[in-house]
Amino acid sequence: MLTSGLRALLLCSLALVCLGTAASVSVSPTAEDDVSVKVAMPSMYVEGQPLLVSLRLEVQGEESVQLNSWALSAAGFSLNGHTLGSRKGKRNLVLEPGQILETTLDLGPAIIAKGKTPKRDFRLSYQGVGKSKPQEIRFFLGPSKGVNFMELPLEQLGDYQVVMMTNRGDFLFELWPDVAPHHVRNFLDLSHTGFYDETGFHRVIPGFMIQGGKAKTGTKAPRTVMAEFNDRKHVRGVLSAARLGHDVNSASSEFFVMHTTYPSLDGKYTAYGMMLEGGEALDLIVKSGNRAFPPNHPQGSSPTTPQVIEKALVVKKINPSKR
Repeated sequence: MLTSGLRALLLCSLALVCLGTAASVSVSPTAEDDVSVKVAMPSMYVEGQPLLVSLRLEVQGEESVQLNSWALSAAGFSLNGHTLGSRKGKRNLVLEPGQILETTLDLGPAIIAKGKTPKRDFRLSYQGVGKSKPQEIRFFLGPSKGVNFMELPLEQLGDYQVVMMTNRGDFLFELWPDVAPHHVRNFLDLSHTGFYDETGFHRVIPGFMIQGGKAKTGTKAPRTVMAEFNDRKHVRGVLSAARLGHDVNSASSEFFVMHTTYPSLDGKYTAYGMMLEGGEALDLIVKSGNRAFPPNHPQGSSPTTPQVIEKALVVKKINPSKR
């Protein structure tokens, strides 16, 4: 017997439906009972934040299938080999041929309830239908409460990085306060205060860069930043400051991430960080422009679908040797 909530999740279309976290790492467990399973997990997790996973089941056979209801709950997942809930009960969920069920779960509460809150990188797997290969998820600590990056001593700015979660995947940026301290301070503050949350990349040019960070409608960036030109090269993955035309001191909230090396920008735009992870997301975002126009045309560089920055989070830098 299906609850009204579960019944509402059943879809009869055989068309592929994009999941809310489709950009996250996808895991395809071995199908059981003619059920195709796809799971999307984040590649990074920041302490205290939701841990969202998306689940999609599709019955591909010609017979109805009975499943355990816990397969659609946190109990269907294991963290470092420990299940996140009770797996008792009879198979009381019936899926008909061709039916699709999809949902998004926040595993955070279940992890806390089980006393399994991670303190370092961890493995997450889905075992509700078949068994998936465990997915390695990077763990990060957030900054201390009450930290103000506009007042933080210069020598402490290098202790932080930024995780940027998008609908195409996650980025991890290291920052360079040694060459562009004011740009780093501004980027950390805007990320920490939620300025970038639910904004997007509005300019995408293959072979060049992706640009984002524009203020939401009805708002504006809190400050402008004077140019801090330096000797860092604009190579793939470099984080640099966008500005208005020829006014070199007009940088505010907008930034761009290099898709390829572009020497003509060196010394003329302020580079202040580097993408450490997120190359796949970068490639996906840069391809979202309208191919009916050349890339340098305004319509060609505008994404045909939203490229969303879901959340930007400041995290403490971790020495790789301590992971």
